[in-house]
Amino acid sequence: MLVTTPWDIPEDNEKVLPDMRQMSILQGMCFSRFARLALAILALTYALAAGLRTVGDLDLGWQLATGRWIVQHRHIPLTDVFSYTAAGKEWIYPALSQLLLYLGYVFGGYALLSWASAAACVCTIALLLRRCSFVGAALAIVSVPLIAACTATRAAMFSAVMFAAFVNVLWHYHQSGRGPLWALPFLMCVWVNLHLGFIAGLAMCGAYLALELNDAVIPSRRSTALLRLQRGTPWLIATGIATLLNPWGWRIYVALARQRDILQTHSKWIWEWMGLRLTPGALSEALGWREPKSALLWLILAATVAFVMCLVMQRLVAAVILASAIYAVIHAIRLEGSFASVVVVIGGSVLADALDTVPARRVTERLKISARYKAVAAVTMILALGSFVAIRTSDLVTNHFYLRTPQEFSTFGVGLSSWYPEKAAAFLLKKRLPPNVFNDFNLGGFVTWELAPEYADYIDGRSVPFGGTLLLRNIDLLTQSLDSADWATEADTRKINTIIVSLDFQAGIALRALKNYCDARRWRPVFLDGSGAVFLRVVPETANLIDRLQMDCKTVQFEDPSATLGKAEQFKYSVNVAAILIVLDRNTEALQRLDQAERIFSENPILHYAKGIALGNLGFPADSERELRASVELGSTDDAPVALARLYDQKGRYAEEARVLSRAAELSDRPHSLYLMLGNVQLTLGRADLAFASFNSAERESPFVGDAYRLGTEFRAQITKGRQRAMQMSKARELSAGGDR
Repeated sequence: MLVTTPWDIPEDNEKVLPDMRQMSILQGMCFSRFARLALAILALTYALAAGLRTVGDLDLGWQLATGRWIVQHRHIPLTDVFSYTAAGKEWIYPALSQLLLYLGYVFGGYALLSWASAAACVCTIALLLRRCSFVGAALAIVSVPLIAACTATRAAMFSAVMFAAFVNVLWHYHQSGRGPLWALPFLMCVWVNLHLGFIAGLAMCGAYLALELNDAVIPSRRSTALLRLQRGTPWLIATGIATLLNPWGWRIYVALARQRDILQTHSKWIWEWMGLRLTPGALSEALGWREPKSALLWLILAATVAFVMCLVMQRLVAAVILASAIYAVIHAIRLEGSFASVVVVIGGSVLADALDTVPARRVTERLKISARYKAVAAVTMILALGSFVAIRTSDLVTNHFYLRTPQEFSTFGVGLSSWYPEKAAAFLLKKRLPPNVFNDFNLGGFVTWELAPEYADYIDGRSVPFGGTLLLRNIDLLTQSLDSADWATEADTRKINTIIVSLDFQAGIALRALKNYCDARRWRPVFLDGSGAVFLRVVPETANLIDRLQMDCKTVQFEDPSATLGKAEQFKYSVNVAAILIVLDRNTEALQRLDQAERIFSENPILHYAKGIALGNLGFPADSERELRASVELGSTDDAPVALARLYDQKGRYAEEARVLSRAAELSDRPHSLYLMLGNVQLTLGRADLAFASFNSAERESPFVGDAYRLGTEFRAQITKGRQRAMQMSKARELSAGGDR
């Protein structure tokens, strides 16, 4: 074997060594492209699986109904045309999305709408992958659950796609001076007619201007920054002007102002507008790599690291953009899609640049990490991410994710979700029940779609024409007996003689009060199945209908879904029917339904919660505790912990009760009542100091603010009472300590 030493290199080494370096560079470039391509394929595959699900969004109904109205009347409604509570009020909302959704339904039914959701998810991820680094591609994989959440079938999915396009084009133009800025005005012209989220596009344009102005004050970057600004400014101005190309012109901004005004109420009562609670318990969920909701915490971590790198590299405006994105998503979960776009494109680019800086290369050289080791590390990461995507995709395709997660209305596949009470709506139409129809907020979109124009709705997800007051009124009424004075006043004032409510265990606010509804004297049940119920008011106008249609909730029989539904929908239906049976004190029948559901899937927290309640009602406390503990361990953060805490309270196991409530309060999205219960238990344990802290947390987390203040009278009274007890306990302890001295 011939061994060559440095002094054996031929005289023309000046030609040989550059060729070797060039070959090494080319090999590195080819591998880099392969790595990015591999990650891109993984990300797009995962996006397709996450985006393809049955249609089940709460807002889709009124958007489909608006599209239908436009087609039928050949113009855009300028006022509310669907409700009797806000009829005639000005309603400004981009109409193109609603028209497209309706035409999609006409030509392909709910199946095509499901595919539209999948296409929006894949398209958004594809835009984020455009010209991204290896790091950006890895972040795109992590971001898929967040993008999928904001590309559910409704108008907002168009904003997810558009914002990804704006972030990508503007950032890469800032980086390279090249890019299709000319497309932005055309995209904005479409976007402003699709969804009010267009304002995020304008915000991104403003962020881009800040990036260039920041570079313009740095002498070494000034000339290129000013050149980019000179070329890009006309297109940015055109983009701003394009927002006026809509049926309302500048008044589209009035709609944005109205949305902002109602956010205080939304942020306390509507989940997607609530903030992210960064408690120790919630942060521990980041370790759940198989749980898609951990993606948000991972991306917040990535954005934080990128923010620090921006400060180190003196890229202050990029740091501000990342910090603003973190702030926005922490204050409103609904913004998780736009947050993901910023982190993948800007954060990914910043992190990639940080790895390529001189200090980073010196660290690599000192650690003697060769190109071969880097390649091995990259391949290992690709294989790890491939396994990660395979498991996550399997969870989606097999419905493991959808059945394990109570908040999900959909299942994998195409078509309509089973949570919509279609038979209740069909019954109402067929029997020609009298208007005006009262419906719960979550059901409003469906009611508008299924019952208009024959029936106007009480409220729906548009919220703005109704205002926060009616939303809170709706919630308040659903928690009261139908024989209450408030119900009598509402029915008389608005001439309400028919009620339709959802009984879905996820969306049905009225489910808890169903027994009281059925036992009411002034209203009678005329329809009840596994997803909805209809009631008629006892007045002379409805006497004949009630005589013919009234039913007994105690004896109503529910269908066997095995012949018509898939396994996942069978599971959801069986659990839902079981929940209804438990509320109606038909616990033995409920357990039979729950056993059917458990044979299909056993890891759902609501399943075990329902079993725990049914077993407790039948007098089996040990079995009830076992099931409630299983529900808590599977992630239940409200109902099951409360039920388990009450069971411990009855047995005098106060320390265990406090631990359950403390953990649940950390994980819950709305923990105010949990903190109140915890404070009272801590008083029982003699810990006045901890009780004070819990009562303060209950007050801080209270949703009873603003328009909802009057709904919290009893809640505030309980906090005051608890604090008084804690103060008395503290004083008694001080006196006892003084006496001992």
